[in-house]
Amino acid sequence: MSKIEYNSESREWYIASALILAIITICYLVIMRYVFTSESELSPELTSAIKFSFFILSLSGVFVGVQGYKFRDGKGILIRKDGEEILFDLEKLFLESDLPVKETFCLGTGSLGLWRPVGRLSLKEGEVEIKEIWFYMYYYRTQIALRDKVPQKLIDEFISNLD
Repeated sequence: MSKIEYNSESREWYIASALILAIITICYLVIMRYVFTSESELSPELTSAIKFSFFILSLSGVFVGVQGYKFRDGKGILIRKDGEEILFDLEKLFLESDLPVKETFCLGTGSLGLWRPVGRLSLKEGEVEIKEIWFYMYYYRTQIALRDKVPQKLIDEFISNLD
């Protein structure tokens, strides 16, 4: 069995945050360059409203970065497989190994449409959280986040046996 490389759980959050902020900055600079010229006939109120809307948009990038900072101690791995299937298979694996597991749904978490919380498996001394990360239709992965003490051997075996 090959050694599986785990990354910090927050890595994907930081990448998404940087990407959001970069896109917003590029759009803002284009608008500043081509719309807010000296010949522009826009009212000062409209100009202020547009600048304020870009500020509000940038808060979504900051929000995603803060979420990543909260997850800096966890380990995570990205997989191209449906999150519901992974959750079901992991729960089945833990139950077959006689580990008490409780499934918790992740309803009510703010995601700004960038990820879909699938579920969380709570063990005695740790938890596994499954999220589907989306960036429109261009990027889709399921993140398996491991927090605290999770039986590493079972997770490694599960990941190495994925299709």
